[in-house]
Amino acid sequence: MKNLVICGDSFSVGIGCHDLHNEPYGSLLAKKLGLNLINLAKGSSTNLSISLQVKHAVDNIPDIELLIVGNTCYHRTEWFPEDAREDREANNLNVNYHQYPPYGEGTYPYLLENPMKDDPRYRGEMLTENWYGVIDYVENILDKHNNINESTYFKKFKNERPERMRLLKQYYLEFFDGRIQRQYDMAVIIKSHVLLKNRGIKHFVLTNDNEFNLYVPNENLVDVDWGKLSQMYPDDLKSLHTSWEGQKVVYETILRKLNRPII
Repeated sequence: MKNLVICGDSFSVGIGCHDLHNEPYGSLLAKKLGLNLINLAKGSSTNLSISLQVKHAVDNIPDIELLIVGNTCYHRTEWFPEDAREDREANNLNVNYHQYPPYGEGTYPYLLENPMKDDPRYRGEMLTENWYGVIDYVENILDKHNNINESTYFKKFKNERPERMRLLKQYYLEFFDGRIQRQYDMAVIIKSHVLLKNRGIKHFVLTNDNEFNLYVPNENLVDVDWGKLSQMYPDDLKSLHTSWEGQKVVYETILRKLNRPII
């Protein structure tokens, strides 16, 4: 059986759904198309880490029938922890799946197995985080002297020096510019498109950023706005994501792109 590979962030793995095995758009597509699903998406993924998912899939997964790349927002960052070895490469085996939803203990009501866990090369050190998560951690854990052990989500920062985390927050407040970051983020997703095109792998990039039309052929683009879907079909888990209803809209949008009947 050939494979359907999903690369992306929390929306692409299905955060907002109660049944992560059957409700996300990737699961619906795999069932409809008769493909084996391999979902490499992870909560709080940056566009760089999503591009690493794509590279990992190309290098390690055979018989890819279709690969979907879910572009994420441009207000995220990534870094290696201070104690990481200097020879660690920025690849998907070094992204810390085991500490993020829906893989990390306590990060989501419904957990999945870490898709990297069976690879002996997995180290999972590199952190990927929304900038607002960094600010939230500094202001509500560090500055208020709260016990980090009481927060399952922020336990991943336990070994990071407070000074280092405060420096990250300060960098965001003083230097970060979303206009600049957007260009970098678009570039790594376009890099993924080029890689997939050169390898002859059928793929779609899910995005509502119209500038992608300048660099990626329309045949490889699918217009998806997760923000609007989350407003139209809010999940009842209060995760600020869309429910299964929004996932179904994305599934149907991709089917139309494939010229496949929805029913």
